[in-house]
Amino acid sequence: MIATRNIILVLLVISLAFIVTGCSGNGEETHVEEVDLSQELKTVEAFGLVKAEETKNIIIDFPATVEEIFVKEGQQISFQDPIFTLDFPQYVSEIFNKENELMIAGLEKQKIEKNLQGLYRENRELEIEKLTNDLSFAQTVYDQYLSELQGHEKLHTAGAISQQEFDKIRREVEEKKKLVDDIDYQLQEAKYKKEQFLLKQEAENDQLRIQKERVAQVENQLALMKDKLNKAYMKENQVVCQYQDAVIYDIQYALGDIVDPTLKAFTIASLDSLIIEANIVEEFIRDVEIGASAKIIPVADRGRDYTGKVVSISNMAFQINGETVIPIRISVENTDHFLMPNYNVDVFIDLQ
Repeated sequence: MIATRNIILVLLVISLAFIVTGCSGNGEETHVEEVDLSQELKTVEAFGLVKAEETKNIIIDFPATVEEIFVKEGQQISFQDPIFTLDFPQYVSEIFNKENELMIAGLEKQKIEKNLQGLYRENRELEIEKLTNDLSFAQTVYDQYLSELQGHEKLHTAGAISQQEFDKIRREVEEKKKLVDDIDYQLQEAKYKKEQFLLKQEAENDQLRIQKERVAQVENQLALMKDKLNKAYMKENQVVCQYQDAVIYDIQYALGDIVDPTLKAFTIASLDSLIIEANIVEEFIRDVEIGASAKIIPVADRGRDYTGKVVSISNMAFQINGETVIPIRISVENTDHFLMPNYNVDVFIDLQ
């Protein structure tokens, strides 16, 4: 609404002009002082509603029973004031069990890691390399003895050496062949054990990966469970006010109720975040600018007044009661304990 004093002033000027004209019956020219009304429109008046910018729906998302209720609907409360006392022994037990589960999972992980360390110590690469070298040497020696045996066999056939000497050389060749076979067996066994080691190592690594994921999963579950008790509004077994100055409403629980984690317990609004929402008639919105000063007078006590500034102007107009209006928001710079959310106010905005 436009302040009406300008209209009254126009009517007074017009009336004065008629009176002066009527009184100058002698025909003399009467001079009427011109009044410049172009600068008279200094403010725009609007109706507003007090709102809290910072409002939270509090949800108690763990099993609990309401033991005590310390507040009433619409009550003003301060920082750390108790709202509810909760009883949740079942949830405490669930956290304890989850901690034990995490401890067991951690021990299993350590066991697998220890087994892997033992497997790494069983690395058979050096053993295989040694046996390969031993086999090569033993094979060379055997080949030499075998060649000598073939030569001695010709000498034995020719009668150059005795049967006893020939048998001795043959036994030596057999011993060298047995040594080759023994080393080859050890080498094949070492290679087989290496294959088994690699398979077991792979299996243990898979188990370790799975167990690490399990530990991480249980850690996350435990952290989420504890986080539900580490909210700004939780203090031990009490739900408390998290704002310096606040009002509480929409309380959903009564004494002895079991909380529902899918529903809010109540709504809390910070009284330090009050703002005025008002609607400006379309024809005056062009003169309203962000940052413009505003005077705020509550309907509940017109002897009080507050100061503020226009902080936002909507980019969309709305039809209300057949009139096109644009919503704006006005800060409140000198709040006290009187203004409350949903109070009605008149606002007077200084025009640019």
